Formats: sequence, C-alpha cells, structure tokens
Amino acid sequence: MAKKDKNKKDEKNEPPEADIQDEVLLATTDLEPEPEEVQYTDTSYTSASFESLPPVVEEPKTKKKKGKKKVEETVEVVKKTSSEAFQWSEDSLPLEEQVAKVEEEQVGEKKRGKGKKGKKEKEELPAFEKPNNWKKMNKKEREVWLQQRIEEWKAEKEAEKQAILAGAKEKRATLARERAELMAKDNAEQDIRRDILAKTVNLFQKFEKQKFEYNRKKQLESEWQQYLRCDGLPDPRVVTQMNTYIHLWRENETCDDNELNKRCQEVLPMLEMLEEFVANSRQYTALQAKSYNEVRIALREQLSNAIQLASFNVLRDLEKRFQWDSIKLACYHREFNGLRLNLWVAVPLPTRKPKPVEPEREPVELSFPSMKVAVKLPKIIDGSSVCVRAARSMIDLLSESSRSFALAGDMPNRYEDLFIFNLKEHIATYKLKKEQDEIRTKFYKEIRDKIKEVEAFLKANPYTKNEKEKDELDNLNMAEPPFLPDPRTFIAEENERAFAKYLKTCMTKTRSGEMNLRKYRICSGVLNLDLLVTPPQAKKISGGIFLTTLQIPKRLQPMKYQVQYRAPSPPPPGVTRTPEEIEAELKKVEAQYEKLALVCIDLPQDVMWTEPPVICQWQETRNLWTSNYVNDYKFNEDKLTVQFRTGVLWPIGIAALRYGNMPYQGWDIRPDPNSKGVIITVTGVCLTVTWICIANTVKLKWIANATTSALKQHFGKPYSVKRMVQIMREAACDMFPDFDAHNHIEGTSPKEWVMERHLYHAMAFLSRAYQFQWSRWNIASGSRNIILQLRESVDTKREAKFQLLHVTPQRATILKCIELSQEFDTEPAVGLKFYPDLFTLNMSYGSVDARRATFNMKYRLVETVFDLLQELKLCSYS
Repeated sequence: MAKKDKNKKDEKNEPPEADIQDEVLLATTDLEPEPEEVQYTDTSYTSASFESLPPVVEEPKTKKKKGKKKVEETVEVVKKTSSEAFQWSEDSLPLEEQVAKVEEEQVGEKKRGKGKKGKKEKEELPAFEKPNNWKKMNKKEREVWLQQRIEEWKAEKEAEKQAILAGAKEKRATLARERAELMAKDNAEQDIRRDILAKTVNLFQKFEKQKFEYNRKKQLESEWQQYLRCDGLPDPRVVTQMNTYIHLWRENETCDDNELNKRCQEVLPMLEMLEEFVANSRQYTALQAKSYNEVRIALREQLSNAIQLASFNVLRDLEKRFQWDSIKLACYHREFNGLRLNLWVAVPLPTRKPKPVEPEREPVELSFPSMKVAVKLPKIIDGSSVCVRAARSMIDLLSESSRSFALAGDMPNRYEDLFIFNLKEHIATYKLKKEQDEIRTKFYKEIRDKIKEVEAFLKANPYTKNEKEKDELDNLNMAEPPFLPDPRTFIAEENERAFAKYLKTCMTKTRSGEMNLRKYRICSGVLNLDLLVTPPQAKKISGGIFLTTLQIPKRLQPMKYQVQYRAPSPPPPGVTRTPEEIEAELKKVEAQYEKLALVCIDLPQDVMWTEPPVICQWQETRNLWTSNYVNDYKFNEDKLTVQFRTGVLWPIGIAALRYGNMPYQGWDIRPDPNSKGVIITVTGVCLTVTWICIANTVKLKWIANATTSALKQHFGKPYSVKRMVQIMREAACDMFPDFDAHNHIEGTSPKEWVMERHLYHAMAFLSRAYQFQWSRWNIASGSRNIILQLRESVDTKREAKFQLLHVTPQRATILKCIELSQEFDTEPAVGLKFYPDLFTLNMSYGSVDARRATFNMKYRLVETVFDLLQELKLCSYS
C-alpha cells in the first residue's frame, strides 16, 4: 500500500501537459500587411521543455558469489536507441560531444565475456586513485573503500548527465527566446521602414520622374527645331520618318562616291542620336525602345552596304575616278565623314611572249599614309593584275552582329526600389520562419509522445533496472530538430546564388581564336584591307558609245587568297636543341612566312593603349572576330605600332581589353568649391579620371597617366552621362562595367544591386554636403555590406575626420572603428539609433547645414550624379 501511495504521489508531481507550449507562429499576408501585435514572454518557444525526469531507482547491491575470491562490480553498458535516427543541429553538436565524453569515461571499452551464451556484458571501471593508506588496509577495508568509490563515481556521472539535460532544455529555451526577440525587432524595424523609408523612396522616384519629364520636353523642343529647320532630313526621334528615309535609300540602287559622302554626313549624326536613345531606353515605352533599336540597326546595315556599292562603282571607272601614277598603276583616295577610302590597282598590260626563264616575282609593297597602314603582299600573288582596297571607318559596323557582343540578359531587379525589396524579404522571412516553426513543433510533439511511452513503461516496471529505456529517455530529452538556418541568412544566400547563376548565364562560350566581345572591344573603327578582283571596265567605241560587261550582282569580288598557318609552339622546358636544329626550324618558319602578307599599322592616337592590343579579323560566314590567321605579332610600345603576318586579307579589328583599368584602386566624391557641381575622381589600375557634374551634364575634367592624347578634345565639354560613356568606351577608357563584368575582372566584390543603387541615389542627394571615399574594408565585407568613408564638407574650414559608414539592405550606421583601425568591427557608434538608409541617417545625424544643403539640391544635378554612379558601380569594384 505504501508503494501504491508513493506511485500516486509521483503522478501528482508530474508537470501538466498544458504547460508544454508550442512555438508561436506568425504569418504574413499581402504586400503591406498590418502586423499583429504579438506579446513575447519568457515562456515563448518552450515546446522543447519536456516533462521532468522520473526519480532514479536505486540499483540493488551485488551479492558475492560462492567460489569467487574477488568481488566484481558490473555496470550496465549504455546502448544506443532508436533516437539515433534523429538529425542533430549544429547548435547541439557541442552538447553531443559532452554526452559522448561522459559515456566514454563511464563505459570505457566494451568487453564480452568468454563464458557461456547469455553472459551479461561487463564494463571496466576507471582506474581510481588509491588512498595513501592503501597498503595498510586489509581486504575487507579495501572492498568497502572500492564499493564506496564506485557509488560516488556513479553519483558524479549521474549529476553530470542531469546537468547536461538541464543545459539542453535551457539552451532550447534561450534559442526560442532569441528568435522571438529577433521577430519583435524585425517587426519594429519594418514599421519604421513603412513610415520613413517609403517616404524616402517616393522622394527619389519623384526626382527621377522630373528628370524624365525634363528630357521629354527637351526632346519635343528638338523635334520642333528640326521641323523648323526644314532641311529635307528625317528626325531620328520620329520612327515613321526614319523608316521612310531608309526605304527610299534602299530603292536607290546606284551609289557613287559623291552619294556616299552625302550619306555619311547625314547618317552619322542620326546614328549618334539613336545610340543615345537606345541607351536611355527606360524613359521610353517598350515599343518605342524596340523601334529605335530596329531603325538603328537598319541604318547601320544600309550604310555598310553603301560603302561596298560605292567602292564597286568607283572601281568600275578607273579612267575617270583614279589618278594614274604610271601606265600600269592607278590610285584613288578620298576622305568622307567618319570614313577614309583608298584604292590601289595594278592594270594588266597586254600579254607578252613568255621568257624562257621567268624572273622571280617581286613582292608588292603598298603604303596608305592617310590611314598609316602599310602592307607587303606575298610573292605568290601576281602583282601585275591585283587590286587592293584600304577603307577605314571610324565606327564599327560589324561587331554588333556577333553573338558575343550584347549582354545576355538584364538584371532581374535592376530598377526595384529598396522599400519593396525589404518588404518582399520581410514576407519571405516570415513565411520561412512559419515553415521552420511547424517543423520544430512537429518534431517536439513526436518527442513528447515517445517520452510519455518510455516513462509509462518505466512506471509499470519499477523493480527492474531498465537501463536501455533510461538511456533512450535521456537521448530523447537531448534530441534536437534538424538544422534549420536563420531565415534572413538563408534568403541572403539564395540571392547570392541567384546572382551567381545570372553571371553564369551571361558567359559566352567562344571557339578557338574567337574574340569574346564581352571581354574585348574593337577600338578606332574597322580597317578593311581587301584583295579584290578588278571589275570589268567600259570600252569606248565609235559614236561615243561605251560597251561594258554587266556584272551581277553589283558587288566587290574578293581574290582567292587564303593560307592557313600557325607557327610552331616553343619546345617544352628542359628540351635542348642543337644549333643546327634551331637554324633549320627558323628557315622552315621563314619559308612559311613568305607565303603570308605582312601588315604594319600605326596605332591611332585617339585611343588609350594601356596594354598591347589584340589583332583580329572578321569571318563573314560566322559573324565573329578571329585571330586564327594572325602570326608573328609584334607590338612596339614606344612607337605604338603593330606588325603581323596574315594568310587572309579580311577586315581587321584592333581589340583592347575592356576592363584592363579595373578594379578601382580608389575613388572620391566631393562638392566642387568653384561651382555648384560635384567632382567625382576614380583611380584605376593605370589611369585616374576626374569628372565634374553640373546641372544636367557631365564634363571630363582631367585624365592622369594618359598614354596618348586621346579624349583631350573632350575636356570641359558638356555631355549627357550616356554620351560620355560612349565616348570613353570608344577611346578604350572603359570605366563603366556592365553587370557581367565580374566574369572578366578579378578581385571584385559583387553587392546586392538594389541596396547599391539606393545608396548611389542617397549619395547623389548628399553630394553637395558630404565627401565620400572608398574604404579598404569594403572588398571583403560580403554582398550585403557596403563600407565607405564619409565626412561633412559644407564648410571646408571646419571639416571633420572621416568616419566609416556601414550600409546593408536593412540599415545604415556609423561605425565605432575608423579606416586606420587594426581590426574591423561592425559595432555602431554610441547612441546611434536605427536608420533604414543613408538619407534618413543624415536627416537625424547630420548637422543643420548638411540637411539644408540636401534639401536645396536640384533634381537635375541629383539625377546626373546618380546616373554616373550607376555607370561606375564604385562599391562593387573597389
């Protein structure tokens, strides 16, 4: 009866099931839900608080067996239970190691008895430290001491186990409390964003719309001025007029050099305007942008056809169009707007009786001084009846048809604002948080059910040891759900993986020798160096009649000349050759080189040649630039000349590495003290470029360490941001990386674009009140962190020291550490509150003068600085 009462009393002491609470789940609804007010208490997320352990049942003392001289104490081995099937989270790993250590010390190595079947497994006891009086103790005293020591050891191990179990419960409760606090903090921050950041984003969008409206009015005014001009030319802003112009041009099948000169003067300004329209496609509708691009491509194609047709018609009339240096040689030279055309023709004389021994042919050497090009034809080409055309167009009419020219795909969230970005992440975070809570709740419910089963079994069998069930109960109390990452961290990693996938889709696989135009750019136009067949000439007969052969189609016919040769690679290291072998190899190579044409080109001075250029040729059938036919390439850095041999005379392109001047070594943005503008200075690997933004335009102020005089004619001239980008790219001074530039530049740090773009807009607003500089901590800060330096520059006489600004998609803070600190620390400055972005930080943290200067900014200057910063992408490449 006493035992029954005791059992009833134990049942009463059990904690009720209602005290075990599941984790609180929050759900989100639409894009801007009103968050429910949730009270978070100390008991939140305590579904892991299981029932208390049952009282420990004392084991009966072991009895001495007859016939045994020594008393052996046996300890049950803790066996593994079915709870091993559960996955353990990273947070529970240290706890698991502690339990394993305790079990290892308690159990030791398993040893099986060598006796009969069914003999119980025994466990070796640890080597206890013997007391000082061990030798003086008799056998009975030693047994009593050993029994007492074993009981103490068991009690210590049981206490350690209970401490570990209690620690596991406390850890689960702590983690649940931390998750609840983080949820409450996120909700509070999102309320501030909904109030303040939304207003900031609306202000930014208002300035953008004002800029678009300004450009639209400016375009309408230009259309009116073009209408009043009444010069018979179409307006590139009106697609219907351009389509009519191109249609009439295509119907005119004749085109001589005079017609070509007229077309060059008309078309090149139109192409320049259309290029800018396509670059600023965001201010037009999708249909307008598509129409402008189609018209631009058609106009380029028609101009290319006009150059070919004019060259053909000029060659059809050697007698009138050419200058005759002798009875055998005739030349033609004319400069057009953006085009130089030279023709050299060796007129075949009447056939003569062949000599018994024909002399060796002399190679034909030609020079075109206007283009600074010289060519030496191989001896295998008959120089007595050859025609060579050298035409250099200042614009590249070929590269755009190559498959590697255009960006494979635009950024998915290129124009998304920061408030919508954070709202989407907030909803996705809580959706993932809800799913994780359901997983934890389900897991803990299963564990509680199993604990009840085991405890019920132990209560039903109080007089047995039940070591297996006790171990299983301990493992269940320490069980952890599968590892579930922090929702915000998981979403950030997903965004990084998505951007890495985007970069992978932008990569273009190129063939051997093919020029990847995402990595290289054809500079200073295209040189057409063609070996042609002279078209049939008109024959004058009596009566003023000319008789000629009709050639269909009316186009230039290339002369058959194609030699494929690739010089042998140098021998591998460690291989030695005799002088005779080396000489024989050189003679063999020289003999092959005699079959190739030798081309010498003086590089134009309107390009920044910071690295040796790459010579390539256009494969018309594949629409690509290739270097497979280029051999014996030599570059003279002092004279800026290139020399090479080629087995074909196809259009030649001089390619420069697009981003050879990147990543940036530093940058600086500050107010211009001499005007109401903003100065932006960027230091690259080779060059340092300085711009000044004033109102609606940007001017090129200075270029340091320039290798040529390129771009000097553009210093101080106002341009739009898109036009400035085009001018500098054509001069091989490309400091405006596309979104796929990370594939071609080493040492970059891609940032979350929505965060980076919003920061540039805020910097544009503050550009007349603050000075911004790069920070050495930025490159290693990760994709969702931007580190830069700033200080107020309203009054240059009392400028403060630079401080570190830390920007994430969720907040902007001033850090405690500075640029010269030995270690980087993200701890914010003392007393700094939560600010969702840099603009709102200035509204509270900045001085009165800084805030006044910010609100006095005009939308045209703000948007000009903003557009230039978007093109430079300073935070991702420095």
